[in-house]
Amino acid sequence: MPRITIIDRYIVGEIVAPFALGVALLTFALVTGRLLKLTEMVVNRGVSLADVASLIGYIMPAFLELTFPMAVLLGVLMGFGRMSGDRELIAARACGISLYRLAMPVLGFALAMWAISSWLAFSVRPWANSHLRQRLFELTQTQSSAGLKDKVFNRNFPGLVVYVDHIAAKDEVLHGVMISDARNPSQQNTIIAKEGVIVPDRASQTITLRLYDGSVFGLEAGNDTTHVTSFRIYDLNLQPDAELGAGERDPEEMSYGALRAAAATARAAGKPDYNVETELAGKFTLPFTTVLFALLGIPLGLKPARGGQSERFGVAIALFFTYYSLMRAGEALALRGRLDSYIAMSIPDIFFAVLAVGLFLRSAADRGDQGRGPGDVLWEMVERYGRWKEAA
Repeated sequence: MPRITIIDRYIVGEIVAPFALGVALLTFALVTGRLLKLTEMVVNRGVSLADVASLIGYIMPAFLELTFPMAVLLGVLMGFGRMSGDRELIAARACGISLYRLAMPVLGFALAMWAISSWLAFSVRPWANSHLRQRLFELTQTQSSAGLKDKVFNRNFPGLVVYVDHIAAKDEVLHGVMISDARNPSQQNTIIAKEGVIVPDRASQTITLRLYDGSVFGLEAGNDTTHVTSFRIYDLNLQPDAELGAGERDPEEMSYGALRAAAATARAAGKPDYNVETELAGKFTLPFTTVLFALLGIPLGLKPARGGQSERFGVAIALFFTYYSLMRAGEALALRGRLDSYIAMSIPDIFFAVLAVGLFLRSAADRGDQGRGPGDVLWEMVERYGRWKEAA
């Protein structure tokens, strides 16, 4: 076992603080994108704050899987940037400590984060996504009638506008129901019923709105014809709102063993399931980014930054945006079957591996331009624009 020295603990300590800050800020930024929908569930559908907190908890593993690599890059950049700015790294290297040795605690920390990210990808996220879907169905089951308001045009279900004249407080029976069904653009229906009840179907994870004593007024957009149908009982199947991840089970809810079995079965049948294969490949490629970003952050942290730590934060954002764009491009190729899923999902890892190893070897051999930082190109553009304005 390698011996952990004082300098190892010191370097890790410099990385941990900005890493934790990065995890908190980036996760909060991702959660903020869902706050509007969650707030609407609280205000309009009667969902309690405790239920919303449970939904956020189920969503969190997917967010952490994305934020961990970026937070590692941010932690290494700011930690090494602070030590480089205070000449601590210069003093360490003057004492004979090579950059390879200084990188050991960083890689050790990155490997620990890689193990946690892999655990999230292989075990926690599928479990959380599955429970998220189940919890959303339960909320839809229990809160559907609570979310409906009488004498108001309710838009709680996608593609439907529901108007209820009166909701009985005792048994929650809907009286005087009118529904505009625009889920199928080619056939739009208006349904009027005397009464209705909400019936959950746990087996199919759907909600059935059962209507009594009414009529269906249909319009066929293709041939511009109409029809009227009377009914005693009419069942309208409703899918729970899928904006937070509800709906049919998808590959993101499947375990590693289930994904491999599904991929093998589809291949044996001659109909590859590219969604399953892409999800399977992503479980390996995304967590490994923590190691690549840690290695890349070392040489970038050694370089000066005119804007201080805020500039390094911007560099981290730009690098992660580049990785995310390449990952989405590879994912599109994998989903269309244009490229093997493992090769397509490895495109950003290969790009950043070449960049990280190249920059690190140059810095370790003192062949890199230590006088220019990664943000100098932007600063030079700003200075040139200022000189051009003065000359004009």
